[in-house]
Amino acid sequence: MEHQDRKAYSKVGPIGCIDALASMLSISAKDLLTVSKSVESFWIPGKTLRKKSGEPRLTSNAKEPLKGLHEKIKNRLLKRVCYPYYLLGGISDSMMPRDYKCHAAIHSGKNILISEDIKDFFSSTKTDVVHSIWQCLFHTSPDVASVLTSLTTYNDCLPQGWKTSGYLANLAFWDLEPDLVERLEKRGFSYSRFIDDITVSSRCRIGASKKSFVISEIYRMLSLRGYSPKRAKHRIATNDNRMGVTGLNVNKNTSSMPKEKRKIIRAMVHRCENHYMQDRTSEGYRKSWERTSGKVSTLTRFHETEGNKLRKRLQTVKPIR
Repeated sequence: MEHQDRKAYSKVGPIGCIDALASMLSISAKDLLTVSKSVESFWIPGKTLRKKSGEPRLTSNAKEPLKGLHEKIKNRLLKRVCYPYYLLGGISDSMMPRDYKCHAAIHSGKNILISEDIKDFFSSTKTDVVHSIWQCLFHTSPDVASVLTSLTTYNDCLPQGWKTSGYLANLAFWDLEPDLVERLEKRGFSYSRFIDDITVSSRCRIGASKKSFVISEIYRMLSLRGYSPKRAKHRIATNDNRMGVTGLNVNKNTSSMPKEKRKIIRAMVHRCENHYMQDRTSEGYRKSWERTSGKVSTLTRFHETEGNKLRKRLQTVKPIR
């Protein structure tokens, strides 16, 4: 890859004043400043998600007009960034689709896998990091950067759940990550990041010194930006045992779903077949069937033959309205 491919860059021209930003966001400068100064009054709690550990993960949402501004900032600024090939989560990109499967594919069939996780990534992304993104990457004036930072942060950090937060999280290391990736690639490593999940792999067996080099380089980048690694998520795996990336097996040249997950999906299909005879017209069955259908679609992406068989079984027990 050319070095330029490793760098994020904005296709939006410099924004030198508040009036120009307001025009870009289709709002008056007066209203824009009013919203930016009272963001806390437009914050509302979002859905409560569950971590793998079962702990609750609180998210954020926003009321109008802030929510509408987030949509415009996302579409007119953040989606007009060329993101490097190694950023694979939380980015909508029709030219280069990015998701957990792409993240895993980079590391499939390798001999060693080093995984790191960024501790409390969103809440640790402070306003100074976001301000730097707006001013230095998007080439805005300081006052424009301050307004954009006010609109996209809450309580001095990135709120998880806001439409702009995933994109800004991807840009947190916009000026540090390219050099890190270049150093690793020159030594034969592959690098990718799925939001807060950093993975490095190699086709060759490596010794302790090279492992230490990779880990120290990652930790150095995190430290320079004020982040910490989540030590409990630190993993080094070799091809002698199961290697996983974003919940997928990557020991072979193509990624696959673990047998346990496939077994669960087959059981979900079986439950639908049983329930169909009892309550094929109920709202509860419809929701259960749709949830199972989504899981089967995911399985089909990795195991087409098995997925198609399950899909045929599901079609015979489709809810009746």
